[in-house]
Formats: sequence, C-alpha cells, structure tokens
Amino acid sequence: MHGGDIYRNPIQHDFSVNLNPKGVPPEVQWVLTEAALHANKYPDIYHQSLVEETSCIFNVAEEQIVYGNGASEIIMAVCHAVNPGKAFLIAPCFSGYERCLKGAAKDCQISYYTLLEENDFQIHHDILESIQVQKPELMFLTNPNNPNGLLVDGDLLSDIITACENAGTTLVIDECFLPLTGKEMECSLAYDISRYKSLVVIRAYTKTFAIPGVRIGYGICSNATLAKSIKEHLPEWNLSMFAQMAGIECLKHQDYLEESVSLVSKEREYLLDKLEKLGFKVYGSDANYILFKSSELELEKKLLQYNILIRDCSDYNGLEKGFYRIGIKNRQENDILLAALEELL
Repeated sequence: MHGGDIYRNPIQHDFSVNLNPKGVPPEVQWVLTEAALHANKYPDIYHQSLVEETSCIFNVAEEQIVYGNGASEIIMAVCHAVNPGKAFLIAPCFSGYERCLKGAAKDCQISYYTLLEENDFQIHHDILESIQVQKPELMFLTNPNNPNGLLVDGDLLSDIITACENAGTTLVIDECFLPLTGKEMECSLAYDISRYKSLVVIRAYTKTFAIPGVRIGYGICSNATLAKSIKEHLPEWNLSMFAQMAGIECLKHQDYLEESVSLVSKEREYLLDKLEKLGFKVYGSDANYILFKSSELELEKKLLQYNILIRDCSDYNGLEKGFYRIGIKNRQENDILLAALEELL
C-alpha cells in the first residue's frame, strides 16, 4: 500500500519513497536534536508560531490553516468533516484517500476517473463531464499525480475547480509533491485560495524536507468555516515538540528548496534517459519520482538481492503487475540502481 517498508527487508537504498535527495537540512537536524531537551514539556496545543509563519507565507488568515500529524491526518479529518455520501477519485492515485473515505464515511459511494496508459496517464477535459454527472460531495486530486508525477494542466485545473463549485463539491488538492517540481509559484492554489468556495490545499514537510519520521503536514482552506469543521475532527496536541520546532526551522530555508529543485530536475532527466535505454516503458514526470513498466513482473523482489527497494505499483487502482515507481536520488545512488537493473536484465 505504501513505500518505505525498510523494517521487513535489509535495505541500503530505498527508492520506494520519494524524498528530497538532498536529505534533511543540517539546521533542521540540529533543531530536532535540540527538541529532545524540551521533551518534558507539552507542545503548544495551538502551534501558534507555525500557524503565524504559514499565514505570512501564503497570505491567508490564521483561521484558514489546519496543522496535523502528517498530511494523512488532515486527509482523514477532511473525510470526517465532510462525511460524503459520494466521493470522486482519480485512478491510479494515492490509496490513502480511499482508505480514509472508507474509514470515515462507511456508506460513501466512491467513483473513479480512470487515467489511460495510452494517454500517458494524463487528466483530460472529459473529467469535467464526470464531475457534472456524479456531483460528488468530496473530490481528491493530487497535483502532481502519484504515481506518475504529471502536473495537471493549469487551465484544466481551473475548469475542474469551477465544475466542483457548480456541483457543490468540496475539492481537496494534494500539493505535497509540488515544491520539488520547481513550479510551485505558478501551479499552487494555496497563494490565492480565498477566492474559492470550498477548497482545501494539503501540504506536508515530509517529502520536501526529507523528514517523514517527524510527521507534520497542514491544510490551507478557502474559508475559516471549512477549517474549523476539519479541526473539530483532530485530536488535541497532535503535533509533537519535535514536529513544531522542525516545522518552524524548515520554513526558513527556501534556498534549500531551490538547490533541491535543480538536483531533482537534473537527475530526473538522467534517469528517464537511462531507464529508456534499458528497455523499460517510461512515463513522463514533473516530480521527484518516475513511473515505469517492465516485462519483468518480479523486479521488486529481485532487486532486494541488491538491498534495493522500489515501489511495486500493482496495488494501485488502474495499474497491474509490471508497473513500478522509483524516487529520484543523488547521482551515486541512481547509478547503483541502474547498475543493478542492468545486471538483472
């Protein structure tokens, strides 16, 4: 269901998760160490410093911001808050949406817009008709999509928002992977969210700053009423002292993101080219991960011989055995993966 299962496999190189290849910023690592000295205190129940800083960055009211124990907690809280009778998902996409819907709204009818392999898994304008016909109460959309990494066309995304507003749909845009595309400012909806009726943009520190073990994410809502309803489904003290201190430090390092985007872009092109030359069917990506297809249906298991873990995507709705996703790492690790693939093939 997820990548990153290094606890049941002897892994040296985990390509199953798509973290920032630059790793944790040194300043953030230092703050996490310092946070241990404050473990004898309760964290701020309102995580005020984080909210204030986030409010300034995105120019939204503090009341529109919701912080959680990773993006996954926000997703579950949204599902509880909306409690939809009908929901609309993309297939393939992140399986966590469906899991949360089934947990929070057991009678919810879930329908899907299926991305086609022959279209390189791109979203097309016929999705607008599906929204109009389905009229879901809740829709999840990942930008860029997971597992294929393509950004949604800007004009189409605007039309999707309009279609959702006309249908009375609460739209959740998951932008957790957006910062590492290098197109955040032109593609993110978080900076102008107050103009919309019922929109939630979800972000996380996990992939961007390579701190999945810290668990910190947030939602920015189009209005305070929507944010309040989501907060009512979150536990108190849901952010540890470690998460709050690390989050505040992360927000200070935009230069780190610029360097990361440059590295990801360079290594993505390198991997796309090398994977194609090895004979794989490779799908285009704007993100720090790549989806590819192989005739070798046990590739994930065979790579374990090299202590390398990749993501088997056969459990994604709309995919089958032979589809794999890899996170983009630095050149040294990328070459280790490529050498192992070449030897196997």
